[in-house]
Formats: sequence, structure tokens, C-alpha cells
Amino acid sequence: MSRRIVRVFWVTLLLFGMAATAAQAQEELPPPASPAAYRQALEEAYALLQKEPPAFEEAQQRLAAIPRVSLKNGEILSVSSPLDGGETPVDVEAARQRLRLVIAQLDAAGDDRTAERLATLERVFAAPAFQQRPSWLDPLRRWLAELFERLFARAPVDAAPGPLGQSAAQVAGWIVVALAGAVLLFLLTRWLQTMVRAFVGDVGRARQETDPLPATPAAARQAAARSAEQGAYRTAVRYLYLAALLTLQERRLIPRDPSLTNREMLTRAPAHHPIRAPLGEVVAVFDEVWYGLREPDVAAFQRYQHVVHELETLAQAGDVQQREAPP
Repeated sequence: MSRRIVRVFWVTLLLFGMAATAAQAQEELPPPASPAAYRQALEEAYALLQKEPPAFEEAQQRLAAIPRVSLKNGEILSVSSPLDGGETPVDVEAARQRLRLVIAQLDAAGDDRTAERLATLERVFAAPAFQQRPSWLDPLRRWLAELFERLFARAPVDAAPGPLGQSAAQVAGWIVVALAGAVLLFLLTRWLQTMVRAFVGDVGRARQETDPLPATPAAARQAAARSAEQGAYRTAVRYLYLAALLTLQERRLIPRDPSLTNREMLTRAPAHHPIRAPLGEVVAVFDEVWYGLREPDVAAFQRYQHVVHELETLAQAGDVQQREAPP
């Protein structure tokens, strides 16, 4: 406990000493001079340098006596002597030029009308031309203008774009915008076509889909062949898929449950039966075709017909008679 008290005492003593030193340093500084008094000191120092021989040290002491200047707004600035050259001594002529420059700047600052100029600047920046943000095309147009100017006009690197570069950049910018719009329109058109095929379909396809579905695998295969002859390969794929399901249901390899989805139907198939692999391909292709992800053609239909035939062959060759009930 005593050690802690001793530490607190020494810390308090140290802080008090630092505060006293700072207060003493502030008391030693002379009060800040006004801009007029500082200007007068500069003129007196300049007059001392005009003497023969020049009273350089006396002029330097005169300016060193004013380390701070108080402005009209109450702000206090620390100033250094214009005659102080650091390690390099300043000759008399350079010192005179410095004093003349500082006096001229003080005289010019007295009539600079800062508030009026700031108000004018604010009005200029409040104009609509400065309020609008540049678009993403502006940097592109500037870059194209500089590029065309360098290629065709052989302008220097740092030169501003001329009329030729600006016109070429304007044309190139519109070409880029047109190409981007065309690509976007093409993508939107393809997407709309896919959505229409998936959810609406054409009139002939809708008429075929409203017909009663075949009840046997043979009838489904015949309906698929008729649809393929008419070029309706999407409907033909549907009938082949139906023929495959009817075959598996007759062999009691999948349950007769119309509420099951295609993927759920696949999970109900026997896990170790050879139909598992071709049934997965049959379901995947049907989903892609029926929901508009793929538009079948003759080759795709024939390939799907071959896979369905392989599935039916494996189902007929199997000897699984137990029907799996849904969980």
C-alpha cells in the first residue's frame, strides 16, 4: 500500500512540474503582434538593411522579437524571420528581396476580398454543370479521344484531345453502346423464348398435351413415334418417359403414386438393381427437355429412345417382384 502511495506522489509531482514548465514557457512568449505592427517591423528591418554598412544583426533581432501574429478573426499564427537562412547565411541582397516580397504580399492581402471571392466560388460550384455527376461513358469517351488523337494526329502524350479525337471518340462510344444494347437484347430474347417454351408452349403442342395419356407402354411408344414424325420431339420425349414409367410400374420396380416427383420416383427404385443408372439418365433428360432447358432434335430423340429401350430391357430381365411402399 505504501509503495502505491509513493508512486502516485511521484506521478503527481511530475505532472505538476510539466504543467509549470508549460505555463512558464507561455509566459515567456511575447504577446502576438497585429498585422500592422508586423508590417512596420518589416519596414524597419528593410530600412536597417539599406544603411551603409547594412545593420543585418539589428534587423534580424527586430524581426525575431515578433514570433506570433494575431489575425482579424482571432487566429494566432507563428511566424519565422524572413532573414533566417538556417545553416546557410543569407546575403544582404537576398534579405532585401525577401523583405520586399513579404511586404508586397501583406499589402496585397489587405484588399483580397476573401469573403466576396468565396461567395462567388460557392455560386459557381452551385451551378448545374458542377452538380451533375459524370456518367460511366465519360471516362471511356476521354480515353478513346486521347487514343484516336495519338494514333491519327500524332499529338504529344500530355496534350489535350483535339476535335478529331473527340469526334472519333463520340462515334466509337455510340458504337460500343449500340453493341452492348444488341447483346443485351439478344440475351433477353433467348431468355424469354426459354420461358415461353417452358410455361406456355405453342398451340399444337398444347393441343397434344391435353389429349388423354396412354395407359400402356406400347401405346405410349406409338404416341412417341407419331409425335416424332410430326417434329414434336418434346412431346415425343414425354411419351417415351411415360412408356418407361409404365414399364417399371408393371414390373413393380417403382410405386404407382402420381403425387411423386420425378426425382422422388428415382429414389424409390431399388438401390442395387441395374435399372438405377439408366433411370437416372432418363429422368435427368426429361426434366431438362420438359422444363425448357434443352430443345430436343432428331439426334437427341434417338439417343433418348435408345436409353429408354435399354431401361425397359433391364426391367424385363430383372426378377424384382416386391413393390416398395413409399415411406
